[in-house]
Amino acid sequence: MKKLIKLVQTHLHSDFKPRYYSAVALLLIISVSINYSINLEDEIIDKHTGQWIRVVYYFLLNATGYYATCFLVSRFSQPYTFWRTKKFWLLSVFGLVVLSVDRGFPYLHDLASLFDQNYDGYSWLFRTSNHATGFFLILVPLWIFYKTLDPTPSGFYGFTKTGPIKPYVFLLGIVAPLILLASFHPSFSNYYPVYKTTNVAELWHWPEYLPAIIFEFLYGLDFLNVELLFRGFFVIGMAQVLGKDAILPMVTIYCYLHFGKPVGETISSVFGGYILGVIALNTRSVWGGILIHVGVAWLMEAGAFLQKVI
Repeated sequence: MKKLIKLVQTHLHSDFKPRYYSAVALLLIISVSINYSINLEDEIIDKHTGQWIRVVYYFLLNATGYYATCFLVSRFSQPYTFWRTKKFWLLSVFGLVVLSVDRGFPYLHDLASLFDQNYDGYSWLFRTSNHATGFFLILVPLWIFYKTLDPTPSGFYGFTKTGPIKPYVFLLGIVAPLILLASFHPSFSNYYPVYKTTNVAELWHWPEYLPAIIFEFLYGLDFLNVELLFRGFFVIGMAQVLGKDAILPMVTIYCYLHFGKPVGETISSVFGGYILGVIALNTRSVWGGILIHVGVAWLMEAGAFLQKVI
């Protein structure tokens, strides 16, 4: 745990500039305020669910945030030279396309409808496949890109390099009571648990517990793809051209990923994304972030289930 704290302190000491961080904070405040004031994701972008235009909207949203933060990087932290490199554009555009396709993938409805037309069956399949498709929309494209267009050694963006897990287990132990306290807030209980009880088990003659276990397993496992994309590709991968400055542009689009969730969770994602980004950059591994992310996700589900029972 002390090592993790030291990593963050060292990075802040070398990276923190008041005007630079204030400018990024202002960008995030404006972005969050706009989203929650007009329900940008829930009311405008999600209105086009099942259409490719939704992918375009997600790309425009994420590209705006990412390149705006990169502009602040070039304004306050390092020269503009990275804008003129082909690798910067190749990596960043590819990553943003992968993110946007995953967020706006238009065929989930069709896939779920192939197997069940009953509403409860369709709803469970839709929500479950939403987490399962990340392996095909994130992991596979990144692997192909890494093997064909990005020969720089990075251990598949930190995915194949492991490290000690004890500090992350300790960190989860600290976070667990905070999650329990947060579970009492109405905005938390209105959103969580992500798994909604249905009569799928009765419909398909499954054991009662099986739909929940399958859903929660794939829900947790999907954070493997999230860490690989955000801390792996956008930090370890983009560090090839941005160095330590790869972290803040990642933090911006990671914040955008949480639009649609409770505002408190969106704000906390900025700090969580920053810390996980620093850890990934210095350890060259995403497995610590995967452990924390999956653990937090399941703890939030458990806390929400506990509230429902009580």
